[in-house]
Amino acid sequence: MDFLERIIPEVRAGGARNIVELAKALHLPVETTRYKVKGMLKRGLSVHASVDYNKFDLMNYEAYLMLRPKSQANEKKFFQSLSEYAYLTSYARRLPDNGYVCSFALPVGKSLSRLIRGLTEAGLVESSRVEPLSWKRDHMIHPAFFQLKRGVWHIDWSKIKKDTRGEEKKVEPKVSSEFDELDLMIARALEQDALIKLSDIASSLKTTLNNVFYHFHKHILEGKLIEEFVIRWNGTPKQESVFAQFEFEGLGISEEKSAGSSVRKLPFLWSEALSLDTGLYIGEAMIPTSQYLQTLQYLSETLGDSSEKLKVIFLDPKTRHQFPLPAHLFKEGEWKFDPDDCASLIASKLKK
Repeated sequence: MDFLERIIPEVRAGGARNIVELAKALHLPVETTRYKVKGMLKRGLSVHASVDYNKFDLMNYEAYLMLRPKSQANEKKFFQSLSEYAYLTSYARRLPDNGYVCSFALPVGKSLSRLIRGLTEAGLVESSRVEPLSWKRDHMIHPAFFQLKRGVWHIDWSKIKKDTRGEEKKVEPKVSSEFDELDLMIARALEQDALIKLSDIASSLKTTLNNVFYHFHKHILEGKLIEEFVIRWNGTPKQESVFAQFEFEGLGISEEKSAGSSVRKLPFLWSEALSLDTGLYIGEAMIPTSQYLQTLQYLSETLGDSSEKLKVIFLDPKTRHQFPLPAHLFKEGEWKFDPDDCASLIASKLKK
C-alpha cells in the first residue's frame, strides 16, 4: 500500500495531529511521516473533522437562497451574520444563476423557515427553498484512484462500477448525546483545524492538557461526537476541479437506494445527505475537470430510472466557506435561537 492507503485508517480513527503517534502506528520514522503528511497536504488533500451535529442536539437543513441586491452586495457580511446568529455551517454560490446553497445545523424544534421569512420581509432574501435532512455524512477519498506521488487522479471506471462501497448498511437518523461546553469547544476547534494539537486546544481554552485529552478520547471519539476524520481532495492548479452538487428530488424508496449506491462510489465524494420524508438526496463532490464527462457517463449508466430526477448544480469553490459550531449560542445547557429576533438582528447589521 502507498502512504495514502496506510494513513486512512489512522486518520479515520483519530485524525493526524500527533505525528509521533502516527509514525508509531505506521512503523515509519517520525521525520519521514511528517514529510509525507506535508506532501499529502500540498497535493490538494486535507483532513476534515466530521462533527455529528445530531449528537449535539442540532438538525441538518439544506437551504437554497436567492438574495436581494442589498445582501448580495454584502455577501460575506450577510453569511457571517447567519453563522454567528442562525447556525449556518457552510455556503457556496451557485453558477451561473448566483443563488446560494446553504447548510444549517439548527437546534431541534426551531424553525429555519420562520427565520428566512423574516429575512425576506426585511428585503434581504428574494426567494428560498428549505429542506430538512434526516441524516448527513462526510466521505473519505478513495485512495486506489489517486496517485499521491504526482497528486493526480487516474480512475478506472470499470472498477468503480464493481466497487462494493455503495452497498453500505442503511443509515438511521441519530439522536442527541450528552455533552458539555468543553466537548463543544474541542469539536469546534477541530472543525476549524482538524490537525490542531490537543495541547494547543488546551492553551486556547485555558485548561489542562489532561482535561482536553480525557474529553477528546472519552467523549469526542468514544462518544462519536465527531463521527470520524476524513481526507478530502480540494483541487490544485496542477489538476483543476469542478465543485458540484448532485441533487435528486422526490425519490422513491427503491430509487433512493439506487441513487445512493451510485453516488457513494464516486472516489472524490465529499458528502451525502437524505430526507426520508421527501426523498431528497444530495451528493457533494470536488470533481477533477478531466473526469467530469466520465462522471456523468458513469451516473447515466448506473442510476437507472432515478437519472431522470438528477439535477447537477455547479458551485463556485472560491465562495465556499465553512463555519464551526456556534458555541457562543449554547448557554445554560441549551441552544439559544429566536428566528424573529435573529432576522431583525441580521437586518440591522447590514444597515451599518
